[in-house]
Amino acid sequence: MLHRRTTTLSVCAFIMGLFMVGVIPAWAHEITSAAVNGNCSSYTISVSGDGATYTNVTYSVHYTITLTPSSGSPFTISDSLQVSPDAGGNFSASMTKPVGPLSGGYSVSGSATLVDSGGDTFNTIAIAFANPTFTCPTQPPPSCPAQTSNTSNFNGTPISAGDYIWFNANFSASGIPSSGATLTFTNSTIQFTADQTYTLAVPNAQITFSPSATCTSTTFDSITNTWMTTVPVSGDDEIFLSGLAWLVPASFINAGGRVNSQVVWSGTLSSSVPGISINWKWGAAVYTNFTTNYNALNVKPGHQHACGFNSSDHAGTPEGTDSTGQPWRTFVTGGARGGGGSNFTGSWSGTLSVRPVCP
Repeated sequence: MLHRRTTTLSVCAFIMGLFMVGVIPAWAHEITSAAVNGNCSSYTISVSGDGATYTNVTYSVHYTITLTPSSGSPFTISDSLQVSPDAGGNFSASMTKPVGPLSGGYSVSGSATLVDSGGDTFNTIAIAFANPTFTCPTQPPPSCPAQTSNTSNFNGTPISAGDYIWFNANFSASGIPSSGATLTFTNSTIQFTADQTYTLAVPNAQITFSPSATCTSTTFDSITNTWMTTVPVSGDDEIFLSGLAWLVPASFINAGGRVNSQVVWSGTLSSSVPGISINWKWGAAVYTNFTTNYNALNVKPGHQHACGFNSSDHAGTPEGTDSTGQPWRTFVTGGARGGGGSNFTGSWSGTLSVRPVCP
């Protein structure tokens, strides 16, 4: 069977021929345009290209966006967008992602690269931004807080050092006004005792119920250590709240790989408007291979109305793949509150009802 690449000599001759004629053939694999239109809480990236004609591979556009604030350090968003070429190798695609909400002034730049699942990397181009500089208003914090603690247990299955425990919480809400609302989950910790007493700091979460949203999406803001989720006002029966990937230390074996106490997940739930009721619960599953690069997990943000997901997996399921293309879900095993198999989030704790009170 012929390999899709030519010999080195043929390639050299071909490249020399390109320099001689000064053109790139129409069938070259390339991304031809990448544009971003964004605001202080989300952005839409649109890409197009041609010549993507390899068979038995999938194509994606990997991109990075660097936001440089007027004061402080720059931060980078890295993500990918899968594209589906037509019979002629042409493609175009777009997607919308939440970010921030940002405050203050920013300048923005970035680049996009066409790759395929066979390990090939093609050309890279600069992203065109509709607003290369912009200013965002200062975001007032939600004003209605409530302290909450949800207690449950692990199932007793030994957990090996070097595995990861994926703690994940989800919720449903009622009383969301048609104009929308913002919820936050802050100062969150998970406490338990094994070989010692552990208090794990959980990333913050901000959930925006938006009248313009048609499905649920989430991303992780590594600068503010916050899960950013956007939800339609109608909500969902499970909305991802927050998650923590915890690498089990070697000393865990001193407790037989077991947690010897109840596991308590606590935090402050706040809302931007009064009258909202929140029902939340959590699970924990063990993975033999995982990551703390949360955007690489591609966490399912909702159960029934998640953007880009057609599966029945629960909110909080890691739907992404590792660097070799293996789905994270294939590494789930028994332990914490899960039994392995298809229990990707672990079984749920009891559901706790919270109603933030406005001062």
